[in-house]
Amino acid sequence: MENIVAQVSGVLSNLGSSVLVMAVLFILGLVFRAGFSKSLRGGIYAGIGLAGLNVIVNAAIAQLTPAIQAFSDRFDTNLDVADLGWGSSGIAFAWPGLALVILGILAVNALMIVLKLTKTMWTDIWSIWHGNVVGGFVWAATGGNITLGVLAGVLFLAVGSIIADWTAKDYQEFNGMPGIAVPCTVNLIGLVAKPFNTLIEKIPGLRDIDASPENTRKRMGVFGELGVMGVVIGILIGIMAGYQYGAVLNLGFQIGVLMVFLPKTVSVLCEGVIPVANAITEFVQEKFEGRELYVGVDCAALLGHPSVMAAAVILYPLIIILAMVLPGNALLPIASLALIPYWCGACAAQLKGNVFRIVLFLLVWSIPVFYIASAMAPIHTETMGMLGLADASIQNSSLDMGGDPLGGLIVWLFNLIG
Repeated sequence: MENIVAQVSGVLSNLGSSVLVMAVLFILGLVFRAGFSKSLRGGIYAGIGLAGLNVIVNAAIAQLTPAIQAFSDRFDTNLDVADLGWGSSGIAFAWPGLALVILGILAVNALMIVLKLTKTMWTDIWSIWHGNVVGGFVWAATGGNITLGVLAGVLFLAVGSIIADWTAKDYQEFNGMPGIAVPCTVNLIGLVAKPFNTLIEKIPGLRDIDASPENTRKRMGVFGELGVMGVVIGILIGIMAGYQYGAVLNLGFQIGVLMVFLPKTVSVLCEGVIPVANAITEFVQEKFEGRELYVGVDCAALLGHPSVMAAAVILYPLIIILAMVLPGNALLPIASLALIPYWCGACAAQLKGNVFRIVLFLLVWSIPVFYIASAMAPIHTETMGMLGLADASIQNSSLDMGGDPLGGLIVWLFNLIG
């Protein structure tokens, strides 16, 4: 049975996130009586929207990464932990507990919904890989204990669904997507951002800085437009990287494309998700009076607000500078820069789309993440080495899974047990 599930898991991982989103939404639409046409259209448009997001973000990251690398090289950093970025996702599909974590979280999530411990249905099948990476870390740290690894992975994901309940209303209202929740534990950022915003509101001066995209456009005229702002920021990054004028201008326009077209692709994603989410809401209200359930969606759904990418492109060089000056940090983030937009999307709702607050909060958030990623480097390296995914003689880590606060805490606790 486990071999069959493992084979199915391998097929699903090869399909990719867009196809999985399409399939899951289509099936959900049929189950909750949205009708064949609406379910099919919803699934296809959601898949198209997510694919568009991936194309635009990946293209921009491909242009930004060498620029940031050149920028950091000019300042001669000596940080010695290699940044694998999302390369650590290979752990999820290579460690022996893969199938058991997938089955485990689906069963636990169903039980939690029945017992009313969560409102979030774990329909974001793709994001289960995060729990599998945590499971892989624990498996390696405890000398190959698969049972502890599976328990750790399922616990990580179960906590993610609870946090999703707490952040759901913020995301629904801010992103205009009723009925959704984000179970991927990037939502922990949103949970912490809310009290941070409350604190900022109590500080004279800081609370008065309104860097929302709307206010920026009013104050800066044409330079406050998203496309123009993206081109200008891209040019500045190119200059800091020491590029020649042609490459500087090309980088500027790449960032401009990102700023203009990303919100449009998210609107396509919403066009697919919202009708299916509404059908689920209507079904639940009809069959279970007083119950409310949320559809778990990928965190990419949070990228559409104009403040998200505006904050992200500002953060790219600032994150590098922070890594260079932070005492005790050993990781130079290059590959992990792809994570920054998702961080911004996870806290934009709680920080009311204020670019200044998003940037300030994530710089503060990054400090413990850098230290966790540095501390996790030995386990990160050991796990990649045991699975034959990287050279174990070179220390490696990442901001996403290596620096994840919840994941780091769970790995530490299970390491004590094991």
